[in-house]
Amino acid sequence: MSKELNVLLIRANPTFMDMILGIPIGLAYIAPIARQEGHFVEILDLALCDDPESALESKLAQREWDVAGFSCMTAEWEGSAIAARELKRKAPSLKTIFGGQHPTIVPREVAGEDFVDFVCLGEGEDTFREFLRHLALGDPDYGRIAGLAYKDEDGRAVINPARTLLSDPDEIPLPAYDLLDLDAYATAESARYTPKHKRAIQIFTSRGCPWHCTYCHDLFGKKFRARSPEHVLSEMRLLHYQYGIREFMIEDDIFNFDMDRAKRICDSIVDDGMRISMQFGNGVRLERLDEELVRKLAQAGTHYMAIAVESASPRVQSISRKYLKHYLLPDVLAWCRKYGVRTMGFFMIGFPSETVEEIRMTIRYACRTDFDEALFSIVVPYAGTELSRQIERLGMADRSLGAADPHEVARIRSDQFDFATLKRLQRTAYLLFFLSRFRFLRMLPKLFSVRSGMKYLKALERNFLPGFLQRDQAGSRIN
Repeated sequence: MSKELNVLLIRANPTFMDMILGIPIGLAYIAPIARQEGHFVEILDLALCDDPESALESKLAQREWDVAGFSCMTAEWEGSAIAARELKRKAPSLKTIFGGQHPTIVPREVAGEDFVDFVCLGEGEDTFREFLRHLALGDPDYGRIAGLAYKDEDGRAVINPARTLLSDPDEIPLPAYDLLDLDAYATAESARYTPKHKRAIQIFTSRGCPWHCTYCHDLFGKKFRARSPEHVLSEMRLLHYQYGIREFMIEDDIFNFDMDRAKRICDSIVDDGMRISMQFGNGVRLERLDEELVRKLAQAGTHYMAIAVESASPRVQSISRKYLKHYLLPDVLAWCRKYGVRTMGFFMIGFPSETVEEIRMTIRYACRTDFDEALFSIVVPYAGTELSRQIERLGMADRSLGAADPHEVARIRSDQFDFATLKRLQRTAYLLFFLSRFRFLRMLPKLFSVRSGMKYLKALERNFLPGFLQRDQAGSRIN
């Protein structure tokens, strides 16, 4: 007989750097699955809590939980591990299941931890549903669940075959927004670019990206799977009219891959009459923009978009498999300026075999562009990416910072640069970029703004204040 389960979904408190806060959207997507199966479910976001340890104790005291689910990126792994250990110490019979980017790319390492019972690989909805059914029925044959990792009787990690990706994203239930304190996120630091409105929220309108950039993860596969414009509009209407959301942060890997669909979404928003804003902080693909789409995006409320350029070097573009058509950028930026959409350029430095001159080429190129802002990131070879496999094959992986930690992200060892050189070049890039074209004058209002000033001051601290380089070398795993 099936048992009704108590399911607690947890976003852990970050343990280092200034993690930018947004809703735990992965947990919000799988919560409806537990509900559909007839189980009780809650979401606990420890990142919102002043005292995460007390909040966890209080939640444990409320009821006897059967399952605790964690979703984490690599940067959130440490905090999730701390919370899961505490859960296991206080409730040993509770089952823990981890999902998200980090557990998906290193499932054997995660499944091998003593505080982890199960790992959900990749897209989680169907795997989580099947897992709950087995647990509710007391069926221990977890080997039949595609997309699941677990421990066998001898404590060894077992990785089941991957699950086929969902073919129709419209069939995925809308996130359980009622389980989130949306008022609390309205007062938290923005998840992306500073929104025009406090009541801003992230949403996905598609999954997957057909490009094969070496530095990118593959959580949602390489096939573009889009929600219909009607389905996207229904979610926006729910959030706008029921929850008072005024701005949408589109988190798709490549929202504009299907340009006709993107235009139809914009037209639907305009036709509905919603007074909203939009931003694309995760980036849009340069080659999938024309003037009509930029105009429609602006008409639908878009005030900001990021465009990932990464490198000005044709050779680096090739080895990273970015294959960007740089010649299109001036026209796109001109259209954005014409229709009042602010832009940010994403650039990366420190690819394997990249030379210092090629890095300087990228910096000079960025300064010549008409981007309003730029982000210069040091390349991180995250586990599970082609870049990570590439540096392992070439013997360029430097694990000196965390040799004993299987979850530690390697740095790239190169005879062209060391990490201190990359940090100096990164600081130079920011200085030259914001001093060129009088961009620093455009930034002054942001520095003195109550809503955005703190974010930019933290960025200045990370990159320019004395002592930061030493702290970063000691343990930071993100830029």
